[in-house]
Amino acid sequence: MGDGRPLPSGADVIWVRLVASPVADAVRRDLASRFGDAVVTTPDLPTGVTVGLVIVDDANQAAIGLAATRNAGAQQSILIKSGHEPHGRADFVLSSDVDLNTVTSVVTAAKDFHDQVMSLRSEVARRKSAVGTILRGEFVLRTLDEARNLATMIAHACPNSDLVAIGLQELLINAVEHGNLEIDADMKQALLMAGNWREEVESRLQDPQYADRTVTLSFQRSARLISMTVQDEGAGFDHEQYSSTVAEATGYRGRGIAMARDLSFSSLTYLGAGNVVEATIILEPED
Repeated sequence: MGDGRPLPSGADVIWVRLVASPVADAVRRDLASRFGDAVVTTPDLPTGVTVGLVIVDDANQAAIGLAATRNAGAQQSILIKSGHEPHGRADFVLSSDVDLNTVTSVVTAAKDFHDQVMSLRSEVARRKSAVGTILRGEFVLRTLDEARNLATMIAHACPNSDLVAIGLQELLINAVEHGNLEIDADMKQALLMAGNWREEVESRLQDPQYADRTVTLSFQRSARLISMTVQDEGAGFDHEQYSSTVAEATGYRGRGIAMARDLSFSSLTYLGAGNVVEATIILEPED
């Protein structure tokens, strides 16, 4: 781990930049035992590799921005911070007195998310559309697995299908989790830190209060534009705070919106109470 041995070219690594402390030392030992040579602790940004996960403390927050230049796709970041000073954008923010079990759960959640997105991109690149060109359609789903499967299928009807799959999956997952199942960003982080997020999702999917709720995706393609509208049966949310790149995406809904907006679509517009979102893709004219 960080001993100067070269990693395979293009390898996907975890970059750890933590000042020595009991927590930092325990985190490094745990990561080394779980991920071996994929963990890099060098002070400089590792070369010849991509960074899938970066773990920093207050003194090393700049590493998040540096790591973004070697983004492996859906890069995740964890900040272990002291005090209450404002912090830069990080996917997970943990206090400096956090216990190792919580850090382990958060690392697992971050790594799982990154790996899932990379798997989705690979799956989209590998598969070919089995339904020809989709011009219009309406699709109904209820679960996270259905969200992934539908995103993969619809992405094949779009240019840059791997990136569209990522953004569309985020919109559909937001609709299921935050909309229909009413798991807000704070609750999701708490569940991930406790290591029981998936169990709570499955429990709510069976709960009569939420079980009959569905998400509807409407798709329409014209000569110059693809339009996709996602509607859930939740109460909506204050979407104005996520309406620009200026606002830091501090919650899971915010990060999903930012990912969809930045990676996948020409425009992203929330309507009404926030339980309807329209994503568009401008099509280049054919020669």
